[in-house]
Amino acid sequence: MDLRSGLRLLRERWKLIIVVVLLATTASGFFTWRETPQYASQVTLFVSAWGNAEDTADAYQGGLLSQQKVKTYTELLRGQRVMAGVVNRLDLNLTPKQLSGKVTSATIPDTSLLTVTVRDPSPTSAQQVASAIAEEFVTLVPTLEGRTRGRPAVRVTVVSPAELPASPVSPQPLRNLAVAVVLGGLAGFALAVARRALDTTVKTVEQTEEISGVPSLGTIAFDSTAGKHPLTNPATHSPRAEGFRKVRTNLQFVDVDRSHQAILVTSAMPGEGKSLTACNLAAALAEAEKRVILVDGDLRRPSTARYLGLPNGVGLTSVLLGRARLEDATQGWGGRMFAVLTSGPVPPNPTTLLASHRLRSLLDELRAAYDMVIIDSPPTLPVADAAALAAACDGIAVVVRHSKTRHEQLRATVRTLQNAGTPILGTLLNQAPQKRGSYYTYDYRGPGRQPRGHEELVPAHR
Repeated sequence: MDLRSGLRLLRERWKLIIVVVLLATTASGFFTWRETPQYASQVTLFVSAWGNAEDTADAYQGGLLSQQKVKTYTELLRGQRVMAGVVNRLDLNLTPKQLSGKVTSATIPDTSLLTVTVRDPSPTSAQQVASAIAEEFVTLVPTLEGRTRGRPAVRVTVVSPAELPASPVSPQPLRNLAVAVVLGGLAGFALAVARRALDTTVKTVEQTEEISGVPSLGTIAFDSTAGKHPLTNPATHSPRAEGFRKVRTNLQFVDVDRSHQAILVTSAMPGEGKSLTACNLAAALAEAEKRVILVDGDLRRPSTARYLGLPNGVGLTSVLLGRARLEDATQGWGGRMFAVLTSGPVPPNPTTLLASHRLRSLLDELRAAYDMVIIDSPPTLPVADAAALAAACDGIAVVVRHSKTRHEQLRATVRTLQNAGTPILGTLLNQAPQKRGSYYTYDYRGPGRQPRGHEELVPAHR
């Protein structure tokens, strides 16, 4: 990961990282609050070996011996014999092993000094135990080392007695919180990296082009108000409307040597916005003064009529079964902005109807009557309807939803549609997050225009 990708990851996942940092600091604060304060009292001991001060060699040997003894005494200080003596001396309600857990001993490098530190919730107890350990050890060493020329071979002296601690050495709230922030930030960043590595959903236009092998027709920006106003008035200059205008323009330059009157709009899985895309694309094409008809080819879960506020008693199924004429089943929408052929009653055999010769004949009629035929189909992967419809169309537009469509789903969709023999014109990245400064967040309002917004179009029933 280079610096640029790392900064991009921080920008994309900063909320996750902050949440992890907050959790870490909260946990640190809780455990710090629950932790019992500990006081530490320390005593320093000096170890000296007997030697003749007037004899340089003898004094040197004594110094070396004392330094060697110091290393051994660090373990002896916490041994059973010393601890048992302290327990008996102070009449502690502890075993020697329990007391040893509160004691740490260390040497000061290149010296003959030993330090003994005792930690205890009581500052008085910590001081008393440290002093008792020093007294026990000073008495014990001569009995272990014996005597030389009537004197102890090794002598231990207290050079810094234990003092009463004024403040606890733990917990340290500021240090704990600082460590929690650092560790939380590292953990959050690592989690963000892991999520990105494991996340196989499509995020960029470059990914859609690389995975599908076809160009991108455009990007439809996410709009929080789309739930209340799913249909975008092409007369406005909102980011969504501009996105559909770009798709409309790009469709004119895709494979210019072939006619693409009947365009199938599909997606890999349900919930990726194909039906709304088909409706808005029809409105954008109609804005360019083209004769447009929107056909709801989703005979399993039709939604076009619901989005447009049109009745669905008679529609595509009725025409294919010969129960209604095409002109009787067609409805006008938006002041006859474009025509709509809803799905009609849900049949028991959708795939058979969509693969029939009657459908091909119907599309030929629509090509003769309209400039553009936009067909909303079921998702490609769950059922075979989209592939059956694609064989009768002139081109396919695949809707890819940002952060939902997976790489393998897009690949499988492209393979399935390519088997139908109809060219895939491109992909549309739907619900892409709006980024400040990008082309689809630019303010397209001209002089005197009102702030951008959604204007509901009133459907005009035929």
